[in-house]
Amino acid sequence: MARRMTTLDHTIRKAHSSYGQRRVTTGLTQTHEYWMPTTHHIECEHNPEVIKYHPGGTTLAIQCDNGAVYLHANGATRKLEIVRASRGHITAEMTWGLHTSSDILFASSACLNDASGVHKAFDVTRNKVVVEFDANKEACSTLALDPSGDRLFIATEGPEATYILRQFDVRARTRKAVHKIELEPFVDITDKAAMDINSLSLSADGLYLAAGRTDNWVDVYDARMLARGPLHSLAHEDSDKLTKTYGVVKTQWVDGAPYGVGLISGGADGCVRLWDVRRSSSDPFNGTVLARCDDDVSTFTLGDMYRGEVPLIVGECSGMVTVFEHVGSS
Repeated sequence: MARRMTTLDHTIRKAHSSYGQRRVTTGLTQTHEYWMPTTHHIECEHNPEVIKYHPGGTTLAIQCDNGAVYLHANGATRKLEIVRASRGHITAEMTWGLHTSSDILFASSACLNDASGVHKAFDVTRNKVVVEFDANKEACSTLALDPSGDRLFIATEGPEATYILRQFDVRARTRKAVHKIELEPFVDITDKAAMDINSLSLSADGLYLAAGRTDNWVDVYDARMLARGPLHSLAHEDSDKLTKTYGVVKTQWVDGAPYGVGLISGGADGCVRLWDVRRSSSDPFNGTVLARCDDDVSTFTLGDMYRGEVPLIVGECSGMVTVFEHVGSS
């Protein structure tokens, strides 16, 4: 299992809530900070790696590398434990619920020693676990919730050099997966430690699921019929760096101005690209470059220009964060 973004000194996330804008950073200093409009610091027991606001409020979920998530709201912080810290797990991924699951935080772990994992859904209002999903105790690579809040997709590290994608019924809160497939083999990667699924994301209508991979490819599936295999396989260009790369680290669907309908991904070629899934994967004009950086893309976030936000912020593996006031094409 490849652990992502370990070369970053700082990674920026831009988070929005119904109470306004907050710009948040987190790094390998066991703290994170946010501005609104003054700077605040929150101490964590372990290094914070990902931070996400609740979509409908100001509760901040802080994902740390000790198998726990910390919830910060109204000046207080509480801990949700996926697995005991003594078991050597990191918190691999988390996501907030939506609509009927809006009171739920989904979080999964991964053990770097034996590739095991735990996958839980927490009711944050009652501060309790409501379901522990059965993914054969496999380590989580990443997870995603569909826009309806009813289907949870978890990618895990399977036996040998395989990766598994499972779909769970959130509404029914059943432990067993309703669908399960083996993901495509990795391209030009033989070292299992370099294999991973970095990102899962679903289109606004819930029809398409994108999987960003460490081999610098994005596979797009019909989320209703996973067993059909990828509808599209989209490739970023190879990195020209001699250092370790992490492939496609993030995918995000868009539906509206200024991008139209499509899929945005950031890869090892230092580019944030826009893909049109209505066009062929082999179309040489597919994969419009929205931004080009000097180093591999580590993360990106899109802003709503109609709300006065900058259109694109990109974090690079070098630790550089770039704010793009305009996005172009090439």
